[in-house]
Amino acid sequence: MNNFILNLTNIFYLKYITSSVIKYSCLVLLLNIFYYYNFFIDFKSSMILNFESLTDFTGVHYPDISNEIELIYFIISYKLNLRVISKLFINKEDLVISLDKIFKNISWLEREI
Repeated sequence: MNNFILNLTNIFYLKYITSSVIKYSCLVLLLNIFYYYNFFIDFKSSMILNFESLTDFTGVHYPDISNEIELIYFIISYKLNLRVISKLFINKEDLVISLDKIFKNISWLEREI
């Protein structure tokens, strides 16, 4: 099942995803900064995948690399019993659009970051 999901995401979300791998029983996606918002809209509304819940959101600061901030979104599909970890690397000057229109619970999480 996980290989099917990996192939499906690679085919349908090619412009959104920079790389993908299955690690620790989770699908880990590295997102393109220019398309991450559209990715979450499409990913949540997909009837096949049905990733309806964002369970957590966090950020990591790496001061020694060029894209120094890593934003990490944890999403779950209860239908497929699958968790997805979506990562986005940004600079501290980059504008990141809030996902609160897509996932209502992220508003509080984003304020903590």
